[in-house]
Amino acid sequence: MLPPLLADIQSHHSIFDMCAAPGSKTAQALELIQLHHHKTKGQLNTVAPKGLVIANDADQKRAYLLVHQLNRLNTANTIVINHQAQLYPNLFVTNDGERF
Repeated sequence: MLPPLLADIQSHHSIFDMCAAPGSKTAQALELIQLHHHKTKGQLNTVAPKGLVIANDADQKRAYLLVHQLNRLNTANTIVINHQAQLYPNLFVTNDGERF
């Protein structure tokens, strides 16, 4: 549970959790994205945060469990994938936040 706290996650960050199941670190990262987003300038911020969490797990059953756990958070800032981490293709994020 320490990695999300030590990473100083902000509302505009993109996080890639390579071994995400059962979802505790992923949920904590999502909560930090939401927390920092709503604290913007001490005012209520009604625009969705730009931050994103990509949650990966190599085991299909654990990835399914991850989806079930993250559905409880009711957020659209998550992508769950099922892929071997050592075989994962390159992921690029440009300075303007565009992903490809």
